Amino acid sequence: MLLMPPFAARIAAMAPRVSFRFLDSAIGDVSRLLQEDQIDVALERPLEVAEWVSSVPLFGSPFAIIAAKDNVELRQAGIREGEQVPLGLFCELPHALRSIDGSMSGFTDDALGRMGRTRRVTLALPHFQAVALAVASGPYLAAVPMQFATAAAKSLPIGIYQPPISIPSPAVRMYWHARRDDEPPHRWVREQVLDEVGKLGFKDWDGMADIQPYPAV
Repeated sequence: MLLMPPFAARIAAMAPRVSFRFLDSAIGDVSRLLQEDQIDVALERPLEVAEWVSSVPLFGSPFAIIAAKDNVELRQAGIREGEQVPLGLFCELPHALRSIDGSMSGFTDDALGRMGRTRRVTLALPHFQAVALAVASGPYLAAVPMQFATAAAKSLPIGIYQPPISIPSPAVRMYWHARRDDEPPHRWVREQVLDEVGKLGFKDWDGMADIQPYPAV
């Protein structure tokens, strides 16, 4: 959602006869899709893939908590934007969740489970933008990637808060079939993706350096 608008504009200017088709990540197994040439690259969280799949890290994706700016419960509890949501209140309030397969749990629930706690997920939606829209006009909290939270807060009445627990931060990677490693057109596309990611300024909040130059493969 953040990378593709500037990336598409870049390609339209540089190579206007090139067409791109973007597919939802729920479409299927990445290794199979690459093997069958149904996709050229995948931008995904860390995956278990076949040994013939090449990949490179793009950016870290830490989680932030978003809520409507007029969220009554947070306001009554005296929680200001940027502050940590208390664990008890975090577990008590309803949550919205981005879920590509319809499941009602995710990284946050795994982290809570290790503490013997649970939260109330009452809404599952397939896209982060839908989650942000629901949060902006409803009673929900939601754990979303910090980069998305920051972007969404520029156009929606939502506030950003710190989670009360440590939620593992997946490092988003770019995957492709190793048989494409040295193909000039394919390599060119990967270089454009890496360059645009660098321009977005996605700092890794957990110690991974920004990926700017294209690494050796």
